[in-house]
Amino acid sequence: MSQENMRAMMFLGPGDLELQEIPIPQPEPDQVLVKIHAATTCGTDAKAYRRGHHLMKPPTLFGHEFAGEVVAVGSEVKNFSIGMRVVPHNSAPCQVCFHCKLGQENLCEDLIFNFGAFAEYAIIPGPIVRLNTFEIPDHISYTQASILEPLVSVVHGQRILQIQPGERVAIIGAGGPIGLMHLQMALRSGASQVIAVDLSDTRLKVAEKLGATAIINPNRTDPVEAIRTLTNGMGADVTIESAGAKAAWLTALNAVRKGGRVQWFGGLKSGETIDLDTHWVHYGELTLYGTFHGTPLDVQRSFELINSGVIDTQALISGELPLERVEDALKMMIEGEVVKMAIRPDLPAQ
Repeated sequence: MSQENMRAMMFLGPGDLELQEIPIPQPEPDQVLVKIHAATTCGTDAKAYRRGHHLMKPPTLFGHEFAGEVVAVGSEVKNFSIGMRVVPHNSAPCQVCFHCKLGQENLCEDLIFNFGAFAEYAIIPGPIVRLNTFEIPDHISYTQASILEPLVSVVHGQRILQIQPGERVAIIGAGGPIGLMHLQMALRSGASQVIAVDLSDTRLKVAEKLGATAIINPNRTDPVEAIRTLTNGMGADVTIESAGAKAAWLTALNAVRKGGRVQWFGGLKSGETIDLDTHWVHYGELTLYGTFHGTPLDVQRSFELINSGVIDTQALISGELPLERVEDALKMMIEGEVVKMAIRPDLPAQ
């Protein structure tokens, strides 16, 4: 491929995005170059846009969920060829460090991340090509396939929780894409109740459509009291926090039953702390989980969930916008007006 330029959204710092024209990257021997057909906005993108992110050192390419068409391959690439429709995960572990050998590849000491989804083209690094890239079947659209990365994290979190048939689950921040995927997975695990808590009525309607047994807006109702009422005064067996807010972390802690399990899924800013009622944690015999990212096993399982249609990916996409409007898409997510937006580089500027 001859040297040409492409449009790419650059992250220059919190609240500062700029669409720039930069050279189209050329693949090294173990890499693949993809023409991006769809990239989806993510809660992590929104958080980075608002306050920065420790993995994104500006100036840097932005976005990490995409799917597209292979347009060039390195000389050592064997399993992919020009014209293939592919979706990569956004990371790959080293497979040789202490954590990788224990099956905790998500905690790899040399985890490779790949950013640059909000652009016309993107390189897939060699380790991701070898381990975490898949050919998209014909019945799955580029936009549906691009949901792979966030679903991986949800599948990992659900694998840790091991929700049992008949358990009652409350999801704090249930109307975002992560919460809606947790909701679908919990229902598939046999939860008898999945209670959705969110500040956006628009998003709560989506949660209800996907099977939430009850919806709660904390702007009108105390979520802890409501969850306890819905569970006969006991509290939920499992609470999942997916809002990435201190208030939501505490709600998840206070709405769980004695002997229950709490998963803090939404990350807070580095150095941020919360006050815990140690009496409640200790004598309530609570199990508290942090969770981060996912392993190659989670990636494989997530890809199969998308292919089979078990996860309703269409319900997570609120609309499409051109590359020029990434910032607008993130603002709509932050305001709770949409769940996720698909960014299509081929769409004309509006």
